[in-house]
Amino acid sequence: MEILKLSFGPFGAEVISAPRNKVMNIRKKGKSILNLVENYTVVDLETTGLDTRFDSIIEIAAIKVRSNKVADKFHTLVNPNEEIDDFITELTGITNDMLCDAPLINDVLPQLLKFIGEDIVIGHNVNFDVNFIYDINKDLFGQDFLNTYLDTMRLSRKLLPEIKHHRLNDLIKYFNISYSKQHRASDDAEITFECYNNLKKLALEKYGDEETFLKNVIKKKKKIDLTTLSTDNKSFDEDNPFYNKVCVFTGTLEKMKRAEAAQLVVDLGGKCGNSVTKKTNYLILGNNDYCPSIKDGKSEKQKRAEELKLKGNDIEIISENSFYDMLNF
Repeated sequence: MEILKLSFGPFGAEVISAPRNKVMNIRKKGKSILNLVENYTVVDLETTGLDTRFDSIIEIAAIKVRSNKVADKFHTLVNPNEEIDDFITELTGITNDMLCDAPLINDVLPQLLKFIGEDIVIGHNVNFDVNFIYDINKDLFGQDFLNTYLDTMRLSRKLLPEIKHHRLNDLIKYFNISYSKQHRASDDAEITFECYNNLKKLALEKYGDEETFLKNVIKKKKKIDLTTLSTDNKSFDEDNPFYNKVCVFTGTLEKMKRAEAAQLVVDLGGKCGNSVTKKTNYLILGNNDYCPSIKDGKSEKQKRAEELKLKGNDIEIISENSFYDMLNF
């Protein structure tokens, strides 16, 4: 079955069409950090899309860093075992002829994992890379990928709140880095390494030391009481799926703030709760990757919702994307 998807990578939106042939696993990933480290491995992947269930890796690059200096490099193309379309070729410069004699992922992944070892993995929008590595490693070899990881995009958002976007292009311009190539793994890994060095330098200039930096950027989020939201709307379409329904959110939404999403529900005549109860009709799943208390891929809200659903309660657990689809009923 062909599925059309809108994917958001480090350089912006990409429309991808790919066969659905993989199953999503519940990930038990390593810890997400923001530390200013000296020893790590930068990883960048080029793929046919963003979703590990549908898409394949076509290029891998990794840079091993020791004492802030490049110590070793790893690079390979990967045969996806199917033809890539013209869009991917135009985006990356990678052609089917380049991939036909490349090794398969089941041969390449063990080499990459050996190269990384127990290092902290650094990347720009690194969840993208870690999720692919995790899911393929789990699917092929039945093993979890548990390395600690650091996202330079997340770090940039903490240090540079004044800039509108935090893609690699934006950091290249901000730090005035000379760079002409895009969407090739080796080049993107190199630029991620340079961006991380610049971000570390900026953090130390602004805060003086790592401890002070972490104290200032890692703050507990102020909880918003979603039950207090109201709307100026006087009439509602009673056929919309959220009318007179109670919605609860868990995790971090990728496309908007939780309060903004909750307001959309209220504007449609729905209600929002802070916790899952027997009155909850929808639990919307955000990203839990930055929540250190979650060890098995599921929040307490999700576990409670699953428990209630098994008991026959009127509750559905939906993804963030499904939530947006339902808004456009």
